[in-house]
Amino acid sequence: MNIQEYTSELAARLAVRKFFILAFAASVTVNLILAGGIVAMEDKSKVVVLPAEPTKTFWMDQKSVSPEYLEQMGSYLVQLALNNSPETFEHNMTQLLKYVTPENRGETELMLLQQGRKMKSSNASTSFIPQSVEVLPRSMKVMVAGSVRQFIGNVLTSTTPKCWVLQFRYQNTRLWIESFHETDCKKPFTDSSNREEI
Repeated sequence: MNIQEYTSELAARLAVRKFFILAFAASVTVNLILAGGIVAMEDKSKVVVLPAEPTKTFWMDQKSVSPEYLEQMGSYLVQLALNNSPETFEHNMTQLLKYVTPENRGETELMLLQQGRKMKSSNASTSFIPQSVEVLPRSMKVMVAGSVRQFIGNVLTSTTPKCWVLQFRYQNTRLWIESFHETDCKKPFTDSSNREEI
């Protein structure tokens, strides 16, 4: 083999090697840019949920929930708190406590147990008939208005219009109750110093 053929063969192989090195470098650069874009991209997905009892659909994402979800949860939790009898109280209390913030759970459980003892000792039960729900989505507050009917045994003793406000907190895709209290139906979202907490 003469030197000229050897030199041209070597030059051709070096050119191929240089091409593959440049192609590999370009591929790595493009992959790094794509990976950076994926990491920097905020997840904008929303989960659409259809409740077991179809009334309204609602959505949740990483940072917030729809007003319809707050409305549904507010109504559900007020029903758990106020539709009670000596037989159903413990089950409803257990379900309600699942939604109370961990830092308030102990205090809330003690208060609910005290109410349950009163209910059992007097053979009382309560029934809540909802009439309206109002939602403040930005502050995550829900007001549920309706009538509370009280029974002793099977006898209806009173029917009283009442309003309840729930303050929610949405954290790590979980909706928590921060507070739950009776309020003035005319000014439901005004804080009151002598409100009754649940």
